[in-house]
Amino acid sequence: TWVGSVLVSVNPYRDVGAFAEETAARYASTLGGAQAPHLFSLVKAALDEGGRHALLITGESGAGKTEATRAVLHFLARRHAAADHVRDRLLRSTPVLEAFGNAQTRQNANSSRFGKFIEVHFAGDHAAVTGATLQPYMLEASRVAGDLPEGERTYH
Repeated sequence: TWVGSVLVSVNPYRDVGAFAEETAARYASTLGGAQAPHLFSLVKAALDEGGRHALLITGESGAGKTEATRAVLHFLARRHAAADHVRDRLLRSTPVLEAFGNAQTRQNANSSRFGKFIEVHFAGDHAAVTGATLQPYMLEASRVAGDLPEGERTYH
């Protein structure tokens, strides 16, 4: 649901088609006006408005942050990439979001211990994506070494 200019979403823990290609196409083609609350409508509104924007995706372990980030990158790559090689690089980069620094927690067997700051670069009046920069940063240094609660592991 919308809370002012903030989108609040909940992970249903199963595929409900929220990030399906048909859904992305529907939100990408919507012209102005009010749109149903959705991550894609938030991205589309920022692109339509122009200027600099920030999208903060946050939540606890298993909340769907990586899936939401992947969906945004796919939405941008498929709809706004300046060239095929830019689109392909963005789409291939999403597994990197999950590849390093994961640890087992009680809520999630593959929980990332890193935050990711992704800066997407645009050019021109048509919001063409020309590239992106990914900068990881450590969230939980305590998982590198030390005593952990029962059922949790350090990085794997």
